[in-house]
Amino acid sequence: MAVTAAVVGVGASVVGGISQKKANDKAAVAAQEAANFNADLIERDVLLLQRQEKILDANAVLRSKVDRFRFAEQQGAVVANYAFSGFDIAQGTPMRRLRQNAREFEYDMAVNRFNDSITRMQIADAQQDAFLTAQLTRMEGGASAGALRASGRASLISGIGQAAQIGYSTDVFGK
Repeated sequence: MAVTAAVVGVGASVVGGISQKKANDKAAVAAQEAANFNADLIERDVLLLQRQEKILDANAVLRSKVDRFRFAEQQGAVVANYAFSGFDIAQGTPMRRLRQNAREFEYDMAVNRFNDSITRMQIADAQQDAFLTAQLTRMEGGASAGALRASGRASLISGIGQAAQIGYSTDVFGK
């Protein structure tokens, strides 16, 4: 009877170790899959940022065209107002005003280009950050999976060790 209990103890220790290893291996696969899924979601943000960059570029082109059209209208209105008032528009104050308007317009266009370049840099930084975060997420998943597999191996070894200890202490294996 003692030998039967010892055999059951040996068997239970081995089966427990194998069961724990299988459970940890499954958990390792699940941890890696979860990390990959999260990384894929993060990488989707990179694609969204690329679309945002394209929208920024399209808006910059449209804004430039609209601004140039409005500038031409403004300059035309200046010329018309001075001419209607009886001023010679080819010299003096009207020309100074037209040149001043042109300088202000060019300054505004330069500010817009600068702001767009800053926004592009911010988008590029966000893309790089998302890409690196996705990589880190995958690495963390791999590390978790590795730790779980190692824990499973340790449980299996521990179960076999316990079985051996029970077997030798109860003389199940014989002399």
